[in-house]
Amino acid sequence: MTLDEVYRMIDEQARGLIFDMDGTLTDSNPAHLKAWTRACKAFGMKYPKEKFYYYAGLSSLHIARDLIRQSGLEGKVDPEALSARKEQEFFRVEEMVKPVPEVLEIVRRYQGRLPLAVGTGRRRSSTTATLEHLDLLKYFDVIITADDVTRHKPEPDTFLECARHMGVPPDRCVVFEDAERGLEAARRAGMIVVNVTMWLPPMVTE
Repeated sequence: MTLDEVYRMIDEQARGLIFDMDGTLTDSNPAHLKAWTRACKAFGMKYPKEKFYYYAGLSSLHIARDLIRQSGLEGKVDPEALSARKEQEFFRVEEMVKPVPEVLEIVRRYQGRLPLAVGTGRRRSSTTATLEHLDLLKYFDVIITADDVTRHKPEPDTFLECARHMGVPPDRCVVFEDAERGLEAARRAGMIVVNVTMWLPPMVTE
């Protein structure tokens, strides 16, 4: 879809907009890849770069548990510790993170005209820090993170919570996403979905 087509669809159908963060609002995938690689190395593990997109949309704790299991280190490495170390490493490389220009244009166009929400699989502290770093926090009325739901993407709970807090029926919400789990979560929530991968630069994981 072109931006003009997105604007037309929003104007005709939407009463609220919901944005995933990583790979949608922000071009942050290279930073996350570096952070996970460094965090795993600190625990004597190797991060499987080829699985980066497989993990897209999952919470960091869920990813940490799977990485530990894949490495055969269950009971030896604490998932919470690995997840926390990843967040620390991400803060160290946060200067790599940039807004996605087309998505930021949509946010700016509809701020004050429609309620805007962030629905992400990240922890709240990390989410807020990145939004503040990029001067984006001021645009959003609602922020729902991995800390706010028990079932994460591809379950619809994150986006349904966004809709509930915005006071907008799910079928009048437009979700902007890049990851297949997030796209599936939006579809399960009965929302209108825009896949933003057309606006993202390619990232090499090999």
